[in-house]
Amino acid sequence: MKRIWDLDELAEHWSLKFEETKLLKTKPARNHLAFVAQLKYYQNTGRFPLASNDIPETPLHYLADQLEITADQILEYDWLGRTGTRHRKEILEFMGIRRVSAADKNAFSDWLIDNLYPHGADIDEAIESAFEWFQKHQVECPAGKELDRLVRSAYQQYELNLYEHFANCLSTESKMLIDQSLDAVEGVVNFSDIKADPGRVGLDSVLKEVKKLSFIRSLHLPVETFAAFNAKVLQRYRQRVNSESAWEVRQHPEIIRYGLYAIFLYCRQREIIDGLIELFIQIVHRLSVRAERKLVKTLLSDFQKVHGKTTLLFRIAEAALDNPYGLVKEVVYPVAGEDTLKSLLKEYKSSGPAYQQQVHKILRSSYSNHYRRMLPKILEALTFCSNNTQHRPVLDALDWLKHNKTSNQRYIKLDDTIPVDGVIQPKWRDIVIEDNQGEKRINRINYEICVLQALRKRLRCKEIWVVDADRYRNPDDDLPLDFDANRENYYQDLGQTTDATAFVEQLRSEMSSALE
Repeated sequence: MKRIWDLDELAEHWSLKFEETKLLKTKPARNHLAFVAQLKYYQNTGRFPLASNDIPETPLHYLADQLEITADQILEYDWLGRTGTRHRKEILEFMGIRRVSAADKNAFSDWLIDNLYPHGADIDEAIESAFEWFQKHQVECPAGKELDRLVRSAYQQYELNLYEHFANCLSTESKMLIDQSLDAVEGVVNFSDIKADPGRVGLDSVLKEVKKLSFIRSLHLPVETFAAFNAKVLQRYRQRVNSESAWEVRQHPEIIRYGLYAIFLYCRQREIIDGLIELFIQIVHRLSVRAERKLVKTLLSDFQKVHGKTTLLFRIAEAALDNPYGLVKEVVYPVAGEDTLKSLLKEYKSSGPAYQQQVHKILRSSYSNHYRRMLPKILEALTFCSNNTQHRPVLDALDWLKHNKTSNQRYIKLDDTIPVDGVIQPKWRDIVIEDNQGEKRINRINYEICVLQALRKRLRCKEIWVVDADRYRNPDDDLPLDFDANRENYYQDLGQTTDATAFVEQLRSEMSSALE
């Protein structure tokens, strides 16, 4: 029970009614406060306090004020003696609470199995909910040890039902592969490898993760069945399997072994997919960052900013016009020395289109020499989707890359089958699309880099999602099932408007106010 109560809550939950005060007539004054304290405590929690310390101080004083006595009188009460037992029995009779029967216990167990445990409740939470259930059904709650036995027995039955349900969803071939995995049969991904983290980023780690994912998919797990269960429940059993060795898992009875391992593999599949996506995002980001860092380091090694470039240009133009047939050394160098011109050229290359071209040149070299062997393996292992047609060009570009993965062409003629808009950023357009004797063509490697960058950007904001992923799952799955039907009600609960224009205007106004 909470310890802090405000006045409104005290008046609603701890005020004594006339019928309740009548019960005090047959009792000595020294027991009045303890009696009504037990009565109101039971009404609010569905159980009796075991000592005066169980009752919050504020409600206790509130009851004492109603009886016009001091709260200290409760300290002399015999909670576990005959008087306390008799008072509790009288309170139950007054409230119409009947003794618990075998049928009540079975109904309570069924309620736990069907309604509470499927939502992720543990033993302690089930015990807390038990008091409310018995109070609601006007039944006396069993004593501590008996209640604990009921709750644990129902939990064990729920687990057995869960294991049996998932084990029956597996085919004979899948069960055979699971046994081979636990027995570390050669040619089958073993249990230890599936548990292991991917390790350091590299081609070998990517191939290992893809191999794990391929094995789990070969079991044809009932993904939709797993998705219908509470994630908290599945994660609990996933952690249990993760803490065991292959030998310990094999010691479980068949139903438990197959059920537990199926849950573990389903969770690991989602984790592996998330890991591959994170790896993809990290690699694509690293490509760009390292390229820029390398170029900046090269430029700064001997970079010197040139000031007064407009005046310098005027003086060079004036000198060239005065002596148009002279040598550069004789005409230009006296006005702008060789070192000045070198600094000016380096400054130009450190910004604008020239800078971007050099960044892309380094990025291309790094991708083609190393990462190009790795990233396609990740893309082949994942299935990308989007709920927004605006991002369809990126998916079309991925499909195009998959269909042409065996092609060795460096340049491909640009036609309508190659997605361009929404894929290639404007700053890279001249680098990707080249003009060859009046004919437009695509630089294959440069195009691949643009597709990967576009995919990374949309994965991070979930405009593109991945099938069977967890963190990168379909964002629509995070909405309530009745969201479309009750859209306005949900927006109202969130305090938001359904008008996109009004929402943007309000956000713009708030941001402008914050900047003032």
